[in-house]
Amino acid sequence: MSDNKLQILESFYQYLHSILDVYTDLVDILKKELECIEKDDIEKLDQVLKSKQAVLFQTKSFDKKVSEYQTKLGISANKLTEMIPLLPEESRLKFYGLVGQFGQTIEEVNFYKEKCETLLQSKLYTIDKALTKLDVTNNKTYNKDAEKVQKSIKSFETKI
Repeated sequence: MSDNKLQILESFYQYLHSILDVYTDLVDILKKELECIEKDDIEKLDQVLKSKQAVLFQTKSFDKKVSEYQTKLGISANKLTEMIPLLPEESRLKFYGLVGQFGQTIEEVNFYKEKCETLLQSKLYTIDKALTKLDVTNNKTYNKDAEKVQKSIKSFETKI
């Protein structure tokens, strides 16, 4: 194999490893998000959600980058696991290990993401029940000046 292909393979490996690091960071952020939801700390939750968005932004062009590396390597596959057998034999084990780490990390991300969503939905349901008991549903939460904005929002909603 040429030195150029080896450099491309190493660069691709480093890129995938950097994405794995992003998802590892995301696990920590999701743990903080869960903690904020449990403690009803809305201000800190807002900060955590902003950092989560910034971290996820780093994965925005993942598919494009993988496609570019595949083109450079002269291979084509829909998934990373399908791509590994097409790589040179001496590089496969390293990539299989990385993809295995991806699997574990993604499972952890999904676990915490689901816990956050479930707890948040539960808390929102509790708030809704409390508001219904207090019969707050018919109260206006805006003043006269905001009434125009409310009408324009309703108009926008009907157009959609």
